[in-house]
Amino acid sequence: MRALLVLVAASGLALAGCSSAPEVVTSYADYPSYETPQDIVDAADVVVRGEVTGARVKEDQPIVSTTGDPSLNPQAGLDEGTDVPGVVVTISTVRVEEVIKGDVAVGDVIEVAQLGGLYDGVRYVEASTVTLEKGSDDYMLLLADHGPGVPYDLLHPVQAMYTVDSGDLDPVADNDVAVDTVDDLAELAQD
Repeated sequence: MRALLVLVAASGLALAGCSSAPEVVTSYADYPSYETPQDIVDAADVVVRGEVTGARVKEDQPIVSTTGDPSLNPQAGLDEGTDVPGVVVTISTVRVEEVIKGDVAVGDVIEVAQLGGLYDGVRYVEASTVTLEKGSDDYMLLLADHGPGVPYDLLHPVQAMYTVDSGDLDPVADNDVAVDTVDDLAELAQD
């Protein structure tokens, strides 16, 4: 019996060693860039400090509009029946702890969509996106509002996201329009 247990355990370890990491698909998105902190605060519909409480990953199917100017709408001119591939997004739930700007309240739970995530065994990554993490520091987020029932999204994957440490803001990556404190950000929102 003991030999059988050792054999089963060894087989399990051997099989675990054969498993591979998920395939990674990297994409590169084009985001608007902001020249000053005031520019990005002015562009934001909502600015909040919050805690990530959970996340889910899904394939988001775009709404296909085949009309309009091709320079403004990359789908313009497509046949109506053309299948447009979905985009994998991670939708994080965020409990709002402080509101700097926008039509949300402390205690609200909002959803924030970001490109990428692990979906059907494939890890989708957008090159400049830093994914919100549950259980880490609070985040300060500068968000676009797309209407009821639609998750918010960051105005920019780097310029619109900070971690918060005792009122100080730490950019999640190299941010050339960074703001130093929550108070500084609140002052910009009042201008």
